[in-house]
Amino acid sequence: MKKAIIIGASSGLGYEVAKILINDGRIGIAARRFDLLQALQSSAPGIVEAEAIDVTSADAASGLRRLADRVGGMDLFFMSSGIGKQNGELDETIETATVATNALGF
Repeated sequence: MKKAIIIGASSGLGYEVAKILINDGRIGIAARRFDLLQALQSSAPGIVEAEAIDVTSADAASGLRRLADRVGGMDLFFMSSGIGKQNGELDETIETATVATNALGF
């Protein structure tokens, strides 16, 4: 039985990978938007564990450790966390948040 952790599983590629891996063993899913993870978790009780993790926060690694412990370890780690916004005004706060999430997380 495989054990996988998917970060960024609330939507997009991370969500789709999580749906596929549900059939292969226990999985841990994480994202900032915990409410979006709950539907996937409730679709496979006992198989899916969920954790709210913001990869830009100081406690992201602790959240990952908690999730891995609940899943029983980790054979596969899939990082799909990312953001992107149109920024025609070149707003520095948008670019800073994008770099923090997409490049510096964890």
